[in-house]
Amino acid sequence: MPKQTTASQRARKDARAGAKYTEALRARKAGLTIPAADGPHVVRFLAEHAGSLHHLVGGIAAACAHSGQRVLLLQEASDAWMWAMRPRRRGRPQPADATPPEPETKVLWAAPSDAPGRLVHHTCTWAELEPQPDNQRRGLPRYNRGQLHAALEAARADYDVIVLIPDRSWSYPDRELATAHIVLADVDDFPHTDCCNVMSGGREETGTPLSPEQSAAVLRDRCLRFLFFHHPAPPLTGVIWKTHGKPPVDAAYLAGIDDDMDRVGVPTLGWAPHNKGEEYKELPDLYQLQDTDFVRPYAPIATRMHEVLSARLAGSGQATTSRQACST
Repeated sequence: MPKQTTASQRARKDARAGAKYTEALRARKAGLTIPAADGPHVVRFLAEHAGSLHHLVGGIAAACAHSGQRVLLLQEASDAWMWAMRPRRRGRPQPADATPPEPETKVLWAAPSDAPGRLVHHTCTWAELEPQPDNQRRGLPRYNRGQLHAALEAARADYDVIVLIPDRSWSYPDRELATAHIVLADVDDFPHTDCCNVMSGGREETGTPLSPEQSAAVLRDRCLRFLFFHHPAPPLTGVIWKTHGKPPVDAAYLAGIDDDMDRVGVPTLGWAPHNKGEEYKELPDLYQLQDTDFVRPYAPIATRMHEVLSARLAGSGQATTSRQACST
């Protein structure tokens, strides 16, 4: 009998704990973990260029909190201090020991005492550069991610949703930590025609219209292509489309795109317009996160995201119930 792989063994252990075996095996092969039925959702938003998407993430997190969920924004502190610890060339003085920034916790919004919803922002160092002997300094530096693991373990019992916000790249997922991966797709030019031809003597642009299914295929090729550079690509929970201006199509056309995304297994969690005045790599201001009028446009996305994430846990719970019934 062929020996089972480590991924298969861990997937069977997840199945005994209440998860679906096929979903657990797919996640284990990708280096991921399955969220426990009573644990929080650890959400990792993926984006090719995420400098302008902090505003969107903050609005969605605030909408989740206003709906009654306990949300933690776990943000990575700037790692500029680690550059001072890098070894220098011969003949130059060795760098002094750099001090990492201290962890900082701030309550951004909290519901009245009789409601559970709250939004908390925690900033800490995710990785520290491990010191190495002089004879072992060749190759890539080694990092210790113990603080990030400790922060997640400490927050699991107090929050329903934990959103990971890295300092630099948003394109590479933390496979060993995140339980849900959601793509933030920045749609610049909406693909509703195959080309644009400017007719002579007129200002109107013409082109062959694309069907919703064709438009969805173009969007996937443009906005999800960066994920294929990571092997294996993480299983996606869904995608949120961010458009610049109002889309040049009607609601029925967008619904057709959503249906095609459901067909390929990457459901659309919402369409978010670009807001003017968004600060680069900055979360919304404190007064915005507390303003119900500001949070209201993000509520449909937060509701849809909660439905999709809860459906995964509900499926795990149903699997546990059926196995318990069979055993009795």
